[in-house]
Amino acid sequence: MDMFFYITIIVGFSLIYYGYVKKSDNDLKKKELELEEKKLELEMKRLELSKEYHEQGKE
Repeated sequence: MDMFFYITIIVGFSLIYYGYVKKSDNDLKKKELELEEKKLELEMKRLELSKEYHEQGKE
């Protein structure tokens, strides 16, 4: 087998590894964004409950 075959195999494995790493990074970023979204929703609910509590206290 010649050198071209080995270079092709190395490049192929490199591309597969690069794709795997990028997919892992994208999955991690997606999960971080979902967590941030849940935090924002929780904070909005907390503010709504606080507002309702203060409105009931004034009545």
